Amino acid sequence: MRDLAAFPTGLPAAPKACLPENLRLRLARRVDLPFLLALYGSVRAPELQGCSWPQCRQEAFITDQFRLQHTHYLRAYSTADYWVVDRIEPDGAWVSIGRLSLDRSSRDWHLIELSLVAIERGRGRGTALIRWVQRAGAVASADSVGLHVARDNPGAIRLYARMGFRRVPSHFSTHARLCWTP
Repeated sequence: MRDLAAFPTGLPAAPKACLPENLRLRLARRVDLPFLLALYGSVRAPELQGCSWPQCRQEAFITDQFRLQHTHYLRAYSTADYWVVDRIEPDGAWVSIGRLSLDRSSRDWHLIELSLVAIERGRGRGTALIRWVQRAGAVASADSVGLHVARDNPGAIRLYARMGFRRVPSHFSTHARLCWTP
């Protein structure tokens, strides 16, 4: 993990919009890379179910794919926000549960990635984070919030549709492009 590029620093503060009080966003740091790798692996795990590769090969594949994604994101979205999503435990400790990457460098914001650990999915946390992005975009007078989602992920497509995102033309055969306007 040491050879991976560091996250950008000195970014503008997160937009002023209310997150649920049990969630927070904090800038991702190099020390978060092991968590982010594990999160990435949990998102990609369904693709590897039933795979005949030995476990060590699967882990190497996930590590390589994460490294490629991380490098691509930092090059393609060098001014984006890369946040770790934390949830507060009953004892007051914060635990990392996901990531949110958002490019606010133009008036058309791009939601690069929103992912949560498996146990946190389906509990309304993704919806709360999407609402936060929408409120923040409206407060900042963004013209739109756009994103790409894998066409073979109908659950995510339905979620974004419920949140007011509409399909627009996509340059990618594997991903749908969705857009929300305030």
